[in-house]
Amino acid sequence: MSNQHLVVFTVGPVQSFIASARKTEDFWSGSYILSHFIREAMKMLSKLDPECEFIFPKNIQETDVKTLHIASLPNRFTAIVHKDVEETAAILQETEGHVRRVFYDLCTSAIHSVFPSLDKQEKETLKKKAVNQIDAFLEVYWVVEPYDSNINFQGIRERAEKRLGALKNDKHYPGFVQYGLTCSVCKEREALCLEDIRLEDKYGDMKRKFSETWKKRSETYKVSNNNGDQEQQAGRIKDNEFLCGICLGKRTAWDYFTNKLGNKKAFRRFQSVLNIGEEKYYAILLMDGDNMGHWFSGENKEDYSHISERLAHFSQKVVPKIVESDYNGRLVYAGGDDVLAFVPVEEALSVAQALRFAFSNPEQGLGEKATASIGLVIGHKKAPLQSLLNNVRQLEKKAKGYVNPETKANKNALALAIHTRSGEISEAILPWEIGSLRTVELLHDFISLLQNDLSSTFIYHFSHAFFPLLHESEEYRKLKNHEMMQVELRRLLKRSVKEGRKLESLEQHVEVLLMLHNASRSGYDFLNLLKMLTFFKRSEGKKSEKADVKTG
Repeated sequence: MSNQHLVVFTVGPVQSFIASARKTEDFWSGSYILSHFIREAMKMLSKLDPECEFIFPKNIQETDVKTLHIASLPNRFTAIVHKDVEETAAILQETEGHVRRVFYDLCTSAIHSVFPSLDKQEKETLKKKAVNQIDAFLEVYWVVEPYDSNINFQGIRERAEKRLGALKNDKHYPGFVQYGLTCSVCKEREALCLEDIRLEDKYGDMKRKFSETWKKRSETYKVSNNNGDQEQQAGRIKDNEFLCGICLGKRTAWDYFTNKLGNKKAFRRFQSVLNIGEEKYYAILLMDGDNMGHWFSGENKEDYSHISERLAHFSQKVVPKIVESDYNGRLVYAGGDDVLAFVPVEEALSVAQALRFAFSNPEQGLGEKATASIGLVIGHKKAPLQSLLNNVRQLEKKAKGYVNPETKANKNALALAIHTRSGEISEAILPWEIGSLRTVELLHDFISLLQNDLSSTFIYHFSHAFFPLLHESEEYRKLKNHEMMQVELRRLLKRSVKEGRKLESLEQHVEVLLMLHNASRSGYDFLNLLKMLTFFKRSEGKKSEKADVKTG
C-alpha cells in the first residue's frame, strides 16, 4: 500500500459566486473569498501533514503589503501527501470541513456586524438560514491518487483529473424550500428574513416582512445621501436591498478581512467604477493563458512545479506592477494565467499589450512560446455591471476561438468591444502581432494620426462606401479586391487630411489599414475597429491634453 498520494482539491462554484455582483466590491470580494478558502485549505493541509508537498500553486506565502487586496490563488491546489490512503482521506475531510467553517464564520460574522441590535435568538434565526444556504451552495471536491516517483507523473495527474471530472459530473443538488423574496444580488437564494414566509403570503406581506428585518441593520451599513466619500459608501446596503446570507458575507468582506489583518491602510478597498479613470467610460480586462494543458504536461513533478513557480511570479509580482503601478488600473484577481482588472479607457490597450507580452517574457512569464488571449470591454460607468461582465467573458472565449485568416494560427488574440451609452455595440478581434509588428502599436499610431493630422470623416466615408459591398454570407463577409480597397483608402486618406496639416508616409498608412483588414475575421469587424478607433481618439486625446497641462 502506497504511503504517498497525489491529491487535487477544488473549491467552487467559481463563476456564479464571482458573477453575483451589483457593485464592484461584490465582484472583488467573490474572487478574494475563493482565494482565501484555498489559502486556508493549504494552511490546514500543511498543519495536518507538515511533510506535504504543494505542486500547484507552489506556495502560500502572503503577498506584499501593497498587494494584500488582490486575489492571488486559483480555486484549486495539487499536492503530494505522505500518508496512506485512509489517513490521506481523513486529512482531506478535515481540510474540507475547515473550509466550510471558514465560510460559516465569514457569513455569520456579517450577521453580527450588520444586525448588532438583534437579540441572540434572532441572530441565530438568520445564522441558521445562512448556514443552510452555504451547505446547499458550496462545492468542495477532492480526489486521492496513489503516487510513485518511479511512475510517469503526468499519467498519475491525468488519472486524478479524470476522476475529479467524474466526481463533479455526479454532483448532487441538495434542495430546501424557499417561499420568500430572492436576494437582490444573486437572484437565486432567498434573502434573510426574521419572520417565516408562508406559501399563502402575498407579495405585499412578504415585502413588509423583509423590510422590517432590513430596517434593523446598523447605521454603519446604511447609505447616507450626505456622504459623498466613495471609500465610506463602498460595501453599504441600500434601503431596497435584501441579501441572502452568502451575498451579505460578500458585501461585508472588506470589513471582515481588515478586522483579521488589523490594518485598514494595508488592505486597500476596491473602489467604485466611478473612480476608474476620469472619463464617463471604463474598461474591464479578462486574460487567460492559451494551451495551458500543454505547459502542464511535464513527465515529472519538477517540470510541473517549475511552471507553477513561473505562474506564481507572474501573477503575484508582474501583473500587480503592470496594472496598478505602471498604469492606473485595479486588479480583481491574478491567479496564475488568469487576470481580471478594471482599467481607465485611455490606458486599456496599453495594459492589455503589456500583460500579453509580459506573459511570454522568459523573465516575467512562462517563456517565448507562451501566448494569451484577452477580452476587453469598454462600457459606460452607469451601465449594468453584470452585462459588461458577461460580455467580457464572451469576448475572452471569442479571442480563444480566433483563427488568423492569413496564417491560420489560432488563439493568441485580443477581442475588443465598446458599449456606448446609446446602446450601440461594436466588436472586433485581432491577433497580437501582424507579421513582425505589434497590433496595439499599429492601433496607437492610427489613433495618433486621427488626433493630429486626419479627420474622423475618413472613417465615415470609408464605411459609407464599403458597407454595402459586405454580405452576411461567408463568401462576401470580407472584401477580396485588395487593389480596389487600396485605391479607395489612399483617396479617402488624402481627402480627410485636416486643413493646414500634411499627411506623411501615406503609403505606409494605407498598408497598415490593409494589414488590419486582412487580420480581421470579416469586413464588419474591420469597420467596427475603425469606428472604435475614433472612440479611443477622444479618450486618449483628453489624456494628452491633461498631460500637457500638467507638464506646462
